[in-house]
Amino acid sequence: MGNKLNGFFKRIFDYPIKRKPICFYRQEDFATTGEPLPKNQTQDKEPKTEYDKLVSSFYERLLAQRRHTKQMEEKNRRYSVQKVMKRFTGWNEMTIANLHSLFLLFDNSQNGMLSLDDFCAVLESLGDESTMEVRKTRFDATDTDNDGWISYDEFLYLVYNFDPPENGEIVGLAKLCFDVAENIRFVSSLSVGEQLEYGLF
Repeated sequence: MGNKLNGFFKRIFDYPIKRKPICFYRQEDFATTGEPLPKNQTQDKEPKTEYDKLVSSFYERLLAQRRHTKQMEEKNRRYSVQKVMKRFTGWNEMTIANLHSLFLLFDNSQNGMLSLDDFCAVLESLGDESTMEVRKTRFDATDTDNDGWISYDEFLYLVYNFDPPENGEIVGLAKLCFDVAENIRFVSSLSVGEQLEYGLF
Protein backbone atom coordinates (compact mmCIF):
# COMPACT_ATOMS: atom_id res chain seq x y z
CA MET A 1 0.00 0.00 0.00
CA GLY A 2 2.86 2.35 0.86
CA ASN A 3 4.50 1.78 -2.54
CA LYS A 4 1.28 2.60 -4.35
CA LEU A 5 0.83 5.81 -2.34
CA ASN A 6 4.47 6.69 -2.89
CA GLY A 7 4.09 6.14 -6.65
CA PHE A 8 0.86 8.17 -6.68
CA PHE A 9 2.44 11.17 -4.91
CA LYS A 10 5.56 10.91 -7.08
CA ARG A 11 3.40 11.25 -10.20
CA ILE A 12 1.47 14.17 -8.73
CA PHE A 13 4.52 16.13 -7.63
CA ASP A 14 6.79 15.10 -10.50
CA TYR A 15 8.31 18.25 -12.02
CA PRO A 16 8.22 19.27 -14.78
CA ILE A 17 4.88 17.75 -15.57
CA LYS A 18 5.13 16.08 -18.93
CA ARG A 19 2.24 15.59 -21.26
CA LYS A 20 1.41 12.27 -22.75
CA PRO A 21 2.96 12.10 -26.20
CA ILE A 22 0.65 13.35 -28.94
CA CYS A 23 1.55 10.81 -31.57
CA PHE A 24 0.49 7.49 -32.92
CA TYR A 25 1.35 5.46 -29.84
CA ARG A 26 -1.21 3.93 -27.54
CA GLN A 27 -1.97 6.29 -24.65
CA GLU A 28 -2.33 3.30 -22.32
CA ASP A 29 1.44 2.67 -22.62
CA PHE A 30 2.29 5.99 -20.91
CA ALA A 31 1.87 7.30 -17.37
CA THR A 32 -0.01 10.53 -16.73
CA THR A 33 3.37 12.31 -16.58
CA GLY A 34 4.27 11.20 -20.12
CA GLU A 35 6.86 8.63 -19.05
CA PRO A 36 6.65 5.24 -20.80
CA LEU A 37 5.35 2.54 -18.48
CA PRO A 38 7.47 -0.55 -17.90
CA LYS A 39 6.55 -3.47 -20.16
CA ASN A 40 5.02 -5.53 -17.35
CA GLN A 41 2.60 -2.70 -16.48
CA THR A 42 1.49 -2.14 -20.07
CA GLN A 43 0.46 -5.74 -20.59
CA ASP A 44 -3.16 -6.39 -19.80
CA LYS A 45 -3.77 -8.80 -16.95
CA GLU A 46 -6.93 -10.08 -18.63
CA PRO A 47 -6.68 -12.18 -21.77
CA LYS A 48 -6.90 -10.09 -24.92
CA THR A 49 -10.22 -10.00 -26.68
CA GLU A 50 -10.52 -10.10 -30.44
CA TYR A 51 -11.08 -6.36 -30.43
CA ASP A 52 -7.85 -5.76 -28.44
CA LYS A 53 -5.94 -7.95 -30.88
CA LEU A 54 -7.41 -6.03 -33.81
CA VAL A 55 -6.48 -2.66 -32.27
CA SER A 56 -2.97 -3.89 -31.47
CA SER A 57 -2.55 -5.18 -35.02
CA PHE A 58 -3.79 -1.86 -36.42
CA TYR A 59 -1.25 0.14 -34.40
CA GLU A 60 1.59 -2.19 -35.40
CA ARG A 61 0.71 -1.90 -39.10
CA LEU A 62 0.28 1.89 -38.80
CA LEU A 63 3.69 2.26 -37.16
CA ALA A 64 5.34 0.05 -39.80
CA GLN A 65 3.67 2.01 -42.60
CA ARG A 66 4.76 5.36 -41.13
CA ARG A 67 8.35 4.14 -40.78
CA HIS A 68 8.32 2.95 -44.38
CA THR A 69 6.86 6.27 -45.61
CA LYS A 70 9.46 8.23 -43.67
CA GLN A 71 12.27 6.10 -45.11
CA MET A 72 10.93 6.57 -48.65
CA GLU A 73 10.61 10.35 -48.20
CA GLU A 74 14.18 10.54 -46.91
CA LYS A 75 15.41 8.39 -49.80
CA ASN A 76 13.56 10.53 -52.38
CA ARG A 77 14.86 13.74 -50.80
CA ARG A 78 18.44 12.46 -50.88
CA TYR A 79 18.02 11.29 -54.47
CA SER A 80 16.59 14.62 -55.63
CA VAL A 81 19.33 16.61 -53.87
CA GLN A 82 22.01 14.36 -55.39
CA LYS A 83 20.40 14.81 -58.81
CA VAL A 84 20.47 18.61 -58.39
CA MET A 85 24.08 18.47 -57.17
CA LYS A 86 25.06 16.56 -60.34
CA ARG A 87 23.51 19.31 -62.47
CA PHE A 88 25.18 22.09 -60.52
CA THR A 89 28.69 20.92 -59.72
CA GLY A 90 30.44 22.93 -57.06
CA TRP A 91 27.34 23.29 -54.90
CA ASN A 92 26.66 21.09 -51.92
CA GLU A 93 23.48 20.06 -50.11
CA MET A 94 23.64 23.07 -47.78
CA THR A 95 23.81 25.51 -50.71
CA ILE A 96 20.79 23.96 -52.40
CA ALA A 97 18.81 23.90 -49.14
CA ASN A 98 19.66 27.56 -48.50
CA LEU A 99 18.59 28.56 -52.03
CA HIS A 100 15.37 26.59 -51.66
CA SER A 101 14.62 28.46 -48.42
CA LEU A 102 15.31 31.79 -50.14
CA PHE A 103 13.07 30.82 -53.05
CA LEU A 104 10.19 30.00 -50.70
CA LEU A 105 10.82 33.13 -48.61
CA PHE A 106 10.68 35.52 -51.57
CA ASP A 107 7.82 33.77 -53.37
CA ASN A 108 5.49 36.63 -52.43
CA SER A 109 2.56 35.50 -54.54
CA GLN A 110 2.97 31.93 -53.23
CA ASN A 111 2.53 30.35 -56.65
CA GLY A 112 5.86 28.51 -56.77
CA MET A 113 7.32 31.15 -59.10
CA LEU A 114 9.45 34.28 -58.78
CA SER A 115 8.92 37.56 -60.59
CA LEU A 116 11.80 39.87 -61.54
CA ASP A 117 11.22 41.92 -58.38
CA ASP A 118 11.26 38.78 -56.23
CA PHE A 119 14.47 37.63 -57.91
CA CYS A 120 16.10 41.03 -57.33
CA ALA A 121 15.11 40.79 -53.65
CA VAL A 122 16.84 37.39 -53.45
CA LEU A 123 19.99 38.88 -54.99
CA GLU A 124 19.89 41.81 -52.54
CA SER A 125 19.63 39.40 -49.60
CA LEU A 126 22.67 37.51 -50.89
CA GLY A 127 24.68 40.72 -51.21
CA ASP A 128 24.95 40.72 -55.01
CA GLU A 129 25.90 44.12 -56.44
CA SER A 130 25.00 43.66 -60.09
CA THR A 131 23.05 46.37 -61.91
CA MET A 132 19.32 46.17 -62.64
CA GLU A 133 20.00 45.95 -66.40
CA VAL A 134 22.22 42.87 -65.94
CA ARG A 135 19.65 41.23 -63.67
CA LYS A 136 16.81 41.91 -66.12
CA THR A 137 18.83 40.60 -69.07
CA ARG A 138 19.71 37.35 -67.27
CA PHE A 139 16.15 36.96 -65.96
CA ASP A 140 14.59 37.45 -69.42
CA ALA A 141 17.05 34.97 -70.95
CA THR A 142 16.01 32.32 -68.39
CA ASP A 143 12.27 33.07 -68.69
CA THR A 144 11.82 31.05 -71.90
CA ASP A 145 8.02 31.33 -72.05
CA ASN A 146 8.12 35.13 -71.50
CA ASP A 147 5.41 35.11 -68.84
CA GLY A 148 7.45 37.19 -66.38
CA TRP A 149 7.94 34.32 -63.90
CA ILE A 150 10.62 31.69 -63.29
CA SER A 151 10.15 28.32 -61.61
CA TYR A 152 12.42 26.84 -58.94
CA ASP A 153 14.48 24.87 -61.51
CA GLU A 154 14.88 27.98 -63.64
CA PHE A 155 15.85 29.92 -60.52
CA LEU A 156 18.63 27.45 -59.70
CA TYR A 157 19.83 27.52 -63.30
CA LEU A 158 19.77 31.34 -63.35
CA VAL A 159 21.70 31.70 -60.08
CA TYR A 160 24.25 29.07 -61.10
CA ASN A 161 24.81 30.58 -64.56
CA PHE A 162 24.43 34.25 -63.59
CA ASP A 163 28.20 34.42 -63.96
CA PRO A 164 29.17 31.47 -66.18
CA PRO A 165 31.61 28.98 -64.58
CA GLU A 166 35.25 29.41 -65.58
CA ASN A 167 37.37 26.28 -66.14
CA GLY A 168 34.76 24.17 -64.36
CA GLU A 169 34.92 26.35 -61.23
CA ILE A 170 31.95 28.34 -59.97
CA VAL A 171 32.42 32.11 -59.82
CA GLY A 172 30.37 35.21 -59.10
CA LEU A 173 26.87 34.66 -57.75
CA ALA A 174 27.14 30.85 -57.66
CA LYS A 175 30.31 31.12 -55.55
CA LEU A 176 28.64 33.73 -53.34
CA CYS A 177 25.72 31.34 -52.68
CA PHE A 178 28.17 28.59 -51.77
CA ASP A 179 30.07 30.90 -49.39
CA VAL A 180 26.85 32.07 -47.71
CA ALA A 181 25.76 28.44 -47.15
CA GLU A 182 29.17 27.57 -45.70
CA ASN A 183 28.94 30.54 -43.33
CA ILE A 184 25.51 29.33 -42.19
CA ARG A 185 26.92 25.84 -41.64
CA PHE A 186 29.83 27.29 -39.63
CA VAL A 187 27.57 29.43 -37.42
CA SER A 188 25.11 26.58 -36.82
CA SER A 189 27.99 24.35 -35.66
CA LEU A 190 29.00 26.86 -32.95
CA SER A 191 27.74 26.65 -29.39
CA VAL A 192 25.88 29.62 -27.92
CA GLY A 193 29.02 30.65 -26.02
CA GLU A 194 31.13 30.56 -29.19
CA GLN A 195 28.49 32.59 -31.03
CA LEU A 196 28.68 35.18 -28.23
CA GLU A 197 32.48 35.28 -28.59
CA TYR A 198 32.13 35.95 -32.31
CA GLY A 199 29.63 38.72 -31.57
CA LEU A 200 26.75 37.06 -33.41
CA PHE A 201 24.16 38.17 -30.84
